[in-house]
Amino acid sequence: RSTPWGATSFDVHATPAVTVHVIHSPTTKPTMDSRWPLDPDIEVVVTIDVTSRTVDDNQVKISYYDREGHELAVAWLYLTCVEVSLDVDWSRSGRVRSRGKDKDKWTWGPDGQGAVLLVNCDRDSPGAGGTDSGQADIRTLADLQDMSVMLLRTQGPSAIFAEYQVVLHVPESDADKVRVFHAVRGDALPLYKPVLGPDKLSYVLEHAGHGDSTFYVEGLAFPDRGFSGLVSFSASLLELPHKDSPGTPIFTDTVVFRVAPWIMTPNTQQPLEVFVCSIKQGSDSNEAFLEGLRALLRKANCKLTVCSEQDSRSDRWIQDELEFGYVEAPHKTFPVVFDSPRNRGLKDFAFKRILGPDFGYVTREPPGKSVTSLDSFGNLDVSPPVTVRGKEYPLGRILIGSPLPWASGRRMCRAVRDFLFAQKVQAPLEVYSEWLSVGHVDEFLTFVPALDRKGFRLLLASPNACYKLFKEKQQQGHGEATQFIGLKGTEKKSIDEILADESLRSDNRHVQ
Repeated sequence: RSTPWGATSFDVHATPAVTVHVIHSPTTKPTMDSRWPLDPDIEVVVTIDVTSRTVDDNQVKISYYDREGHELAVAWLYLTCVEVSLDVDWSRSGRVRSRGKDKDKWTWGPDGQGAVLLVNCDRDSPGAGGTDSGQADIRTLADLQDMSVMLLRTQGPSAIFAEYQVVLHVPESDADKVRVFHAVRGDALPLYKPVLGPDKLSYVLEHAGHGDSTFYVEGLAFPDRGFSGLVSFSASLLELPHKDSPGTPIFTDTVVFRVAPWIMTPNTQQPLEVFVCSIKQGSDSNEAFLEGLRALLRKANCKLTVCSEQDSRSDRWIQDELEFGYVEAPHKTFPVVFDSPRNRGLKDFAFKRILGPDFGYVTREPPGKSVTSLDSFGNLDVSPPVTVRGKEYPLGRILIGSPLPWASGRRMCRAVRDFLFAQKVQAPLEVYSEWLSVGHVDEFLTFVPALDRKGFRLLLASPNACYKLFKEKQQQGHGEATQFIGLKGTEKKSIDEILADESLRSDNRHVQ
């Protein structure tokens, strides 16, 4: 539009902070005096890498010439460079890095990139009723350490930011999964103002243009059915044509976090603490078992936590009520107990006795709270790290006991299975366990450490091995030996009777 009639060539000059790029075809060349033909295929791109100190402090001068080389006209382009950058720990180094590329993309693995967010599911705040994520404020500095830092950098002439607005915003689909606090200066101590979350989709930054603004981001929800774990935040520079305008974005910077999955720990790892129930009353007392366990843990130099009969309400099966795991980000790791929906005598134990500072809590309840024996966490196990057919599972694989895929029967409730599958990193595997009366996977398999090969062994209960043992004992003259003597209300069978029971043998062949 600024080209005068009769012009055939042009040249471009700019102030030192501006870089000029002339994009042209290989056959197009400038003249001896650095003038370019006025060809529609030529494109001029200008960039600036230095933030402006004043408005219009950078200029680009375009001069137009006729065939004889006379200057016909001059066009001026006035430029103001401002910086608006939203930054997170995209490199997973534990520090926020500026000017990252592809900050809106997230990839798995040791060579991947993208920031990690923890669900703030522990209880650092004294007196809080539940987890810290249930509180819409920050009560302790320890609470901040569970959150991920996000920096919003804004620099440039104050006159520009008086006319333009910087807005931090989150998509509505992500807003109920996260909460963001803005660290602002108070009279004495910094204040942490909740600015984004379930009921707040955007936040207008006051005093933009004065450097870095620090935000703390906490996760409110683990990956689950319908939620991949990815959440995004954007900072936009808005042009405001008039006071009541919603604004037009002229630049947006976006970052992506992934909520860290809950990771289950295999029992082949070195134990840190053992939880056990104490049952003192009547013939079912486990005092002898506890004495043996205490002696073993003294040798292992391992902490023992005993749940009293009052706390357990005489429910001894603590493995069925809870499972231990952890969450991890570059800046923080802490254990998280997963409370099963089994909800018998130990129903409140994990929430009341384990949830605390740097010890998180998560649970899943089925709609209507109808549960079966397969919802107990004796029916949940995890292998050590393993490679299968060339595919690595560096955190192992979760094992869930189930019926056969084509058969009806009891199943672990969908709420728990959906949660476990959504964590992704331990790729759950369902194995046939429903043939058992109780139906738990830990009744016929477990993993033990080994120093060679894969570093562990899978121990499997074998009906065939049991039949072989009984046959040996029968041949040695022990066919009259009888099981369950002294146990009330249970059918007593000798080895001879067991080996003669063809129906039982058929069932065991099926199981094997």
